[in-house]
Amino acid sequence: MNKKTKKKITIRFFLYILGGAVIGICLSFGTFYAKTSLEQLFSSFYAGLLASSPQLSILLGLSTILLAYIPLAKARKRIADWNGWNDDTDDTFYRQTDRLLNFSIGISTLAAIVLFIMFALLTIATLRKHVNVYLFFAVMLCFLFFMIFQSLLQRKAVEQLRILNPEKKGDALELHFRKKWLESSDEQERLSAYAASYKAFSSLGIIFSVLYILLILLIPFFNIGFLPFLCVGCMWLIPTGIYLWEASREKPKQ
Repeated sequence: MNKKTKKKITIRFFLYILGGAVIGICLSFGTFYAKTSLEQLFSSFYAGLLASSPQLSILLGLSTILLAYIPLAKARKRIADWNGWNDDTDDTFYRQTDRLLNFSIGISTLAAIVLFIMFALLTIATLRKHVNVYLFFAVMLCFLFFMIFQSLLQRKAVEQLRILNPEKKGDALELHFRKKWLESSDEQERLSAYAASYKAFSSLGIIFSVLYILLILLIPFFNIGFLPFLCVGCMWLIPTGIYLWEASREKPKQ
């Protein structure tokens, strides 16, 4: 790298820092200037969210089940009508069916995270007397049903994928399913999985930075203590530390 290129990169870096600082200052002044009106808006919205958390939880749970089941049902029908041949004309069939099954698995995976978020919201609403205790336990039973049903949908989708790819191994309900599935994949599939994992990891820095900024901006409106910052910081440190540790271990020997 020559000195001219290095100088351009350095200038661009400081411009990014300066631009971020200017945007942060403008947001901070705007937040404090409109503190009263925004505080009322956030407070009323948050209270309404807590009060409607049981209904919202049930609606989201049922919606995720429906979104995961529809592509799975379509894929199962396609496989049931499949003649079992593996020639060039089947390429579209494989790609479309694989896309449907992976979409179903993806929705089921995201649904578990959404349900955990709603569980936290419902717990807060119950502790703050927005929701009756009996209603809380009733929704908890629904949560349990949603989690079990989503897990079974994942297993069904994996079983359909194994019909298309008999060499694949693993049961979706196994503890080390992802490891077995990846080990039974070919080299191209592994490279795709590794590339997707790295993209997800490289996006974490931006996501956590945005989360920190949002938390700072929300301090005037909510009773935010140090714990949310500590949680976000730990979630940022742990994957970064694991990545650095594994990268130092997996360096090729000269």
